[in-house]
Amino acid sequence: MSPDTGVEVWGRGGERPGVRSVASRKASAVDLVLHEIRRSILSGELPPGRPFTVPALTEQLGVSHVPVREALRQLEAQGLITLSPSRSAIVTPLDADDLRAIYRLRITVEPELAALSAAGRTDAEIDQLDHLVRTTFGDVLGEAFWAPHREFHATMIEPAASGWDRRLLTPLWDASERYTRLVFDPVDAPEAFAAHRAHAHDELVDAARSRDPERVRAAVRTHLEDNLATMLEGMRTLEATRRDERGAPDGRDATA
Repeated sequence: MSPDTGVEVWGRGGERPGVRSVASRKASAVDLVLHEIRRSILSGELPPGRPFTVPALTEQLGVSHVPVREALRQLEAQGLITLSPSRSAIVTPLDADDLRAIYRLRITVEPELAALSAAGRTDAEIDQLDHLVRTTFGDVLGEAFWAPHREFHATMIEPAASGWDRRLLTPLWDASERYTRLVFDPVDAPEAFAAHRAHAHDELVDAARSRDPERVRAAVRTHLEDNLATMLEGMRTLEATRRDERGAPDGRDATA
């Protein structure tokens, strides 16, 4: 615990690592702080519902409170945290309605951009999509999975995506990744995970190879709808498991 704030400070004395100091790294202080807090949230090191304070983060990150406050404002705009007036914040809890809203926007935007990109996609660009599937679901899973997975979905909407499209989708991808990590854990069952998810993404590559806008639009929409359904079911299972562990009576379905 921080003696000044009473908030847990990770990464000392062999404890589980959490938010890491950014004091010695090269970049703007706000960008470094934003990246590190987002990384901790997406990795689960700052789990949903975990409260923290600006002073505690300032101490852990090794910077002044000014970039921390600015980074937290940006993360709140992205839906990853909720700020209170008292210099404290909480990692936004996972919520089924929130997940549905994220995917409603993704399903509105991504299939159309992928369809607009379909006809002009080169052989090299399709080969890159295939390469990203192999990289994402190759022999080495874990944290290395997430970057090429996101790059794959970003590449599916190129070259039609504008700067505004990317600015819209980036926070949606950040927000949905929190839920994706909850259900699609590549470390828990790596072989089954890789085989199933590689097949789902191969279907997108096959659609892209056809250069048929309607086929691409349908494939991306189906892919996102299937992901949403799987994550909602995963949230139901997780909530039921937590109720069993607490020995609490069944309550309202978390995804109702």
